[in-house]
Amino acid sequence: MSTIVQRAASGVAVLALGFAAIAGTELPAEADPARPATPISALPQSGATTLPQSGAMALPQSGATSASSDALRVDAATVSAVKKKKKASKGAKALAYAKRQLGDRYRYGGTGPSSWDCSGLTRGAWKHAGKKIPRTSQGQARAGKKVSKSKLRKGDLVFFYSGKSHVGIYAGKGKVIHASRPGKPVAYIKMKYMPYAVARRPA
Repeated sequence: MSTIVQRAASGVAVLALGFAAIAGTELPAEADPARPATPISALPQSGATTLPQSGAMALPQSGATSASSDALRVDAATVSAVKKKKKASKGAKALAYAKRQLGDRYRYGGTGPSSWDCSGLTRGAWKHAGKKIPRTSQGQARAGKKVSKSKLRKGDLVFFYSGKSHVGIYAGKGKVIHASRPGKPVAYIKMKYMPYAVARRPA
């Protein structure tokens, strides 16, 4: 009798395994036929990895703010350097133009192209550099930015005498290029030979 019961139980187990395979379920090695099997879809997948929410990382805001501040400082420094270079290049252009006029004759009221007075020469030089300035030396002495004698840059305008009645263009090493008086061509002269008044930077 017990043999018959064991065979019946084995048969039921085999039938349960068969139904489980058809239904997509999986039974443990020693499954209880009377206990429902766990669906395969509910079991954890071997290739899947779930990161805990607590493990999520965020970039620190302080670091991002610091990087942004550094970038702004770099940009500001770059803009400042570009502006200085642009101004220096204008002065260099003005000086280069004045150098090409060396040897031209002086003529009162002369504005070029082959004869000049002092302010006519400086105005022509800065016009070539892309900056329009007044016609007379007194007018030019009010244009642009005032600069100290110790910070002169090539191309700056240097004025002489108390009434700022004479102007030359700074050429470096304490010299200016100027158109001085009738009978004297456009030439270099050391600043120390004339009473210094003020200096201006048109751009």
